[in-house]
Amino acid sequence: MNEKYDAHSAQVELAKVFSSVTLLGPPMNDKLVRLVAHLFSPEEAEVAIHLPFYYPKPLAKVAKKAKRVPELIAPILQRMSERRVIYGGEKGYSLMPLIPGMFEYMLMNGADSEWHRKYAELLVDMFSSGYVRSFGGLKIPAVRNIPVQAAIESKNHVVDSDLLSEMIDYHDDLAVANVCQCRQSMHFVGKDCKRAKPEDGCLIFGSFARSTVDIGSGYAVSKEQMRDIATERWEKKLVFMTANVSPQSPNAICTCCDCCCHALETINHYDGKTLVAPSHFIVEVDESLCNNCGKCARACNTHAHVMDNKKHFYEVDKCIGCGVCVALCKEGALSMVENPEYKEPAKGFAQLAVKLLPATALTGLKTKLTR
Repeated sequence: MNEKYDAHSAQVELAKVFSSVTLLGPPMNDKLVRLVAHLFSPEEAEVAIHLPFYYPKPLAKVAKKAKRVPELIAPILQRMSERRVIYGGEKGYSLMPLIPGMFEYMLMNGADSEWHRKYAELLVDMFSSGYVRSFGGLKIPAVRNIPVQAAIESKNHVVDSDLLSEMIDYHDDLAVANVCQCRQSMHFVGKDCKRAKPEDGCLIFGSFARSTVDIGSGYAVSKEQMRDIATERWEKKLVFMTANVSPQSPNAICTCCDCCCHALETINHYDGKTLVAPSHFIVEVDESLCNNCGKCARACNTHAHVMDNKKHFYEVDKCIGCGVCVALCKEGALSMVENPEYKEPAKGFAQLAVKLLPATALTGLKTKLTR
């Protein structure tokens, strides 16, 4: 046992691995150790310590690094991969960040057990500490918002790179995750979503959709079904967040709410707007037409619209350009206007990684130094 933490020494060492800024981890503390000890037995932790980050390595290489016999650690690796606490596939095994990464991979298939519920409790508690704030500061536009299509089409704007219809039309393989991991985890801790259900899972496109269906984490849908699902999600006043790449790239869209989504929690509470690319559009308010009904404030997931003493106020710096409020305003007081700071998304994830590398490296260094 470790003198400082109530866990086996191997679990403590693995917690130190997960605290790495390369894995976007939290600082080493009791909450992290408790989470890791729940996820990995001491025997599993002793093997997992030797796994590579992100890029999987075959059994033989993992065994060589761990100085173990391959046949003896194979069932341990298989057991961990079946629980989805590590990645395991044809190319081998690897560690994923706790979030984003393991969190989505583990919960999006809809698994529900006492072990999963305890995991959700520990994960939510750790994330609510706000440790992700330490990764803020520099602009790292890794994600972007896809606006409500009707809100911008009404103005005859040409925004092909931002429309969900472009993604649906381009890709032949479409899928929906069995559950939204964020809403599922909050449901597990007794905090059900005020806008949607756990079953309202992410929308997935291209090769991502094929692999999601193959591993049992989602189900295939047709183009028409995807359009209907998207419309339903917009009607639930959800925000569409996706990686900052073009519609032609394989991708996934999280349909987010401010009460459950950890991405929006980061944006709203932990200085996370630096992770969001400047939206193609932002909202413009004509206060002379506003009747202070408050519909926009109740719908806004980033709290850009607020009511104070029955008077409407709008904070443009909090707006991510989703357009949910515009679709609700019957008075015509809200409209979408082009954002001069907008830049087109990267063509794919490789180009996005190159664009983000300098700021990501500096942020990682800053985080490591401050810890």
